[in-house]
Amino acid sequence: MTSRQDSKAGEIGKVERIAWQGRCLRDRRALAAVIACAALMWGGRYAKGVEVKNLVVEARNPQPKTLPTLSVWWDESFGADHRLLMLGAEFPDVPGLVCDSWCYESDLDFLGATSSSGGRIELRHRWRQHPNVVLMTMVTPERGAVAFEARVEVDKDAGGELPPQLPAPNMCWQLRRAEGFRSAPAPYPDFVKRCFIFTEKGRTFLDQTTRRKIPCRPPDDAYNNPPWVQMYVGVWQQVPEAGATSWADYSPDRYTTPVIGAVSRDGKYLAALANDSAGMMCQAWHDCMHNNAEWLPAEAAPGERRWRVKVYGMKNDAGALLARVNRDFPNAARRAHQTAGVTD
Repeated sequence: MTSRQDSKAGEIGKVERIAWQGRCLRDRRALAAVIACAALMWGGRYAKGVEVKNLVVEARNPQPKTLPTLSVWWDESFGADHRLLMLGAEFPDVPGLVCDSWCYESDLDFLGATSSSGGRIELRHRWRQHPNVVLMTMVTPERGAVAFEARVEVDKDAGGELPPQLPAPNMCWQLRRAEGFRSAPAPYPDFVKRCFIFTEKGRTFLDQTTRRKIPCRPPDDAYNNPPWVQMYVGVWQQVPEAGATSWADYSPDRYTTPVIGAVSRDGKYLAALANDSAGMMCQAWHDCMHNNAEWLPAEAAPGERRWRVKVYGMKNDAGALLARVNRDFPNAARRAHQTAGVTD
């Protein structure tokens, strides 16, 4: 990146950061401002990796040679006033895979985290719009995966009832600490070339999809040539039209199953994020991807619904990844059958 691009990113980033501070993540539309903020960080600290200084808790891993080791820490890259709660996962059998999940990029306040049996960690958040509602997320390490499962309950001290509509947590999955996967030190578009979804053509790397220019930036902007970020929807949906101020546009290429991931720099391994309900996925600024799961079953009572996603780390075998996802998420399996074969 040139000094001119660094300067330009800084100017844009300042404006976007102010917008973020003003909205304080009050609803899911704030995703645009937050992800756009990361463009400012690309030319500086993020390109060099992230140092963990503010550890909250580390899980007691009973099988560190086979299970991912989990930890919770505060990322203060945006400053102490806007620190981000990260759930870190170090995969022992995938070289250079230490990934982080910002929990959450949503209208939630962090209450605490505790280490549990089996190397698990439980996160607790309070819903700002409904202070009597507590979001409980159990994060469980598995061989080659990390499972997130959330539920809601009423705070016993506050009382009241659960609202009929629950906002889905917005988890920002990041590879900035993954030595073997992250974008740095290569140009960011090279990272995009290693990211993939599954389309009707099989596994499709994102540089092989049609990527429309970022609406809020000039067509000749460096981040638009080629576009650094993009949103995707499923084959069962119509492709939305992005607004003129949107942080990214929607590709006309649609996914057949809610899986998004990246291949390691040496091509030997992959990391992926999956669920069975995402109506939109995106590859965004700071080596991050979003796979926006919903609460299921949708018709169940609020307290009976669950929000589930999984992070996978394994050898670079697209067929094996789909098979694992299909076992873990049967609804995703039905969508995966629409995939016309698996190609690398």
